[in-house]
Parts: sequence; C-alpha cells; structure tokens
Amino acid sequence: MNAVTDPSALQRWKWPDGTTSVLSRPWDHGRRPIHFDEQTQSWVISGYNAAREVLLGTGWSSDPLAAEVSRQALRANGLEDAPLAQTMLSLDPPDHGRARGALRDVFTPRYIASMSDGIAAIAAEVIGDVASGVTFDLMSRIAEPLPIAVIAEWLALEPHVAQLMWDKTSELVLGLEGTILPSDDVPSISGLTAVLAEFLPVCAERRQQPENDLLSLLATDPQLELDEVVSNAILLAVAGHETTAKLLGTSMIRLCAGDVGDRLIDTLDDVGADRVIDELLRLDGTAQIVVRAATGRREIDGHTIEPGARVIVAIAAANRDPEVFEAPDEFRPDRDKGRPHLALGYGRHRCLGAALAKLELAIALRQLCARRPQLAGPVTWHASGILRGPTQVPLVFTDRAER
Repeated sequence: MNAVTDPSALQRWKWPDGTTSVLSRPWDHGRRPIHFDEQTQSWVISGYNAAREVLLGTGWSSDPLAAEVSRQALRANGLEDAPLAQTMLSLDPPDHGRARGALRDVFTPRYIASMSDGIAAIAAEVIGDVASGVTFDLMSRIAEPLPIAVIAEWLALEPHVAQLMWDKTSELVLGLEGTILPSDDVPSISGLTAVLAEFLPVCAERRQQPENDLLSLLATDPQLELDEVVSNAILLAVAGHETTAKLLGTSMIRLCAGDVGDRLIDTLDDVGADRVIDELLRLDGTAQIVVRAATGRREIDGHTIEPGARVIVAIAAANRDPEVFEAPDEFRPDRDKGRPHLALGYGRHRCLGAALAKLELAIALRQLCARRPQLAGPVTWHASGILRGPTQVPLVFTDRAER
C-alpha cells in the first residue's frame, strides 16, 4: 500500500506544529481532492471546489442520522439519537430556517458591531488583569474566559451555568466526535445530562417571563418547541465560546512566531481587521470538518456517491488547496478575497455567529498585541479531530505599562 490508500498513513499525518489530525490533511489534497476513507467508512473531500459544491449544493443532509454509518456508530455507543440533534447545526430545510429565524436579525454584522464597546470593556478587564513579566496560560486566563463572558452576558446566564459550560464543553465535543471517528471509548453523556438539567428550567422560565436577552428572544419564538429552544440555547453557549477561544489561541501562537506579531497592529490598520481575521481563519480555523450525508446519488470529480453515504468535508484541507490559494501555508492577509475561505462554513449553514467571533478576535488581538506577548514555553493541544486548538499556551507580556 502507498500513502494514498494506507489507513495507517492517515494516522501518521501531522501538522507542522506537531499536532495530528486524521481527517484534515492540507498537504495531501492536491493529489486526491476526494477519496473513500476505510477508517471512517466515509467519503473525505479535501479539495476546495468539491468542498464548496457539497456545502452549497442541494442533495446533502446535515442530519447525523441520515447516514447509515453514523446510525451504526450511535447504536454501538448505546444511543438511538445524536446528541443535540435538534439544533440548527444538524437540521435541514425547512426546519433549519425555522430554527435560525428567531436569531437572524440580531446576528447581522451591523447589530454585532453595536456590541463593540461592551466586548472591548470585557476584554480590557480580562487582559488587563494579567501582570507584565509573569508567565501565564493564555487559554485559561484570557482565551476561554473572554468569549464565555461575552456569550454568558448576552444569554443572561448565571455564573454557575457559565462555569458549567466551561467545564463540560470539551466532553460534549468529544462525545459528538465518537459518532464520526473510530474509537474504543463510549462517549460519555454525563456532561450533556448536566448541561440539559441546567438549561431546561432556565429556558422554560424565559419562555414564560422573557427578559431583555438573547435566550429570551430564542425562548419566545412561537415556531420552536421547548426542547428545540433548549438544544439551540446550548449550541449558542458552546459555539459562542469554544471555537472562538481555540481560534484566539492558535492565532496568538502563529502571531508570536517570527515577526508577524510585531507588525500585526500596523497590518490591522493597513489592510483592515476583516482581512487579517479571514487569513487567520483560513490557516487556523477551529472547525476541521463538517459532515453531510447524500440524499441521492451524487457525482463529484468522477466519483459516484450513493444515497445514504457519509461525506466528511475536510474544510481545513480545502482552505489550503494550492489550486486556489497561492502559497497556501503562508500568512498573507492581503490575499484576493475572490475565493472565500470555508472556515465558517458556506451556504445556508454558514456560521450564524461569524460576525461576533470575528469582532471578538479583532478586539482581543489589538489588546493582546499592545501588551507585546511572547511565547514562554511549549504548547499543548486539544485531542480532537473535529475542533483543533491548544489547551495550554504559556505566554508572557513584555510591555512595561503599569496595571
């Protein structure tokens, strides 16, 4: 067997920073933009054009139960249904539009921009609490608390609920991964049970006595049943901090290497924060894959995909397709925006919170780089093939500003 077909070769593949990923192989897709992966019993699509075709086109379902291999994995783990199956993330039209409908108007770039001062104040408090010259962990001190504080404030969650989300999110993500990646470990549902126990009464209360917050807006939507409100509220809480925290961590690792960090603030001013953030998303986007199931026979790049087959779109690989992005491994914020990255999804399932994540990252990067950060030790990484990001990033601020 050669490296193209040998499943063990997939396990040996590594990112340049040493982290491993079974599914996202940005250096491989030039030879095979689509192939069948025996290990996951799925079609893996890593070429940009094929990936965008699946994400944008009809004939594909986001429902985890639409693929037989996913149903088998769930049954093997003692589950009849996928965790949080009623979220907008896994619904197809028309239910998908119904689930997003209540929130569409408040997740527009214009509305999110109005939150800038509030986010900046939270960031200043979190970042300003760290003294200069002292080594600290970026993830636990800044990258995780900042987005959690923002989404918890918007949802009006009690502090103990926000803390629970912080504690249980990684467990929830690994549980979801168990329906895709081969594993001898049965995904634990204890974390999901604990989160559901907290969110159910809160959502029921906001449904009856709404307040001026995002959760109340969701809870009072007459188009949604209570269980749908609960599932989507949990999704907002998880997605509202987990992906942003990891992206902030990977971004700072990249920006603290070489001279990128020294010129970042000038770059933000010269080309604009959106271009810098988009290039960081293209290179280091948190979500490595999205999963679809074929609802009918599909032809992609000469391959026939049968109805019910699972397709894993390796968006991390597609975002480094050398046929689309010149020097795909280089940080180039002045790239032509004619071919957008896929890090935030594409088509109807494009990330609802894209504008919020980008605003948080832009504010945090400006404030962090003003403190002149330097890496102060080895980085450790999250053990996931779905969401890539660091668990610990030792950092030190070298500015001499008084606290």
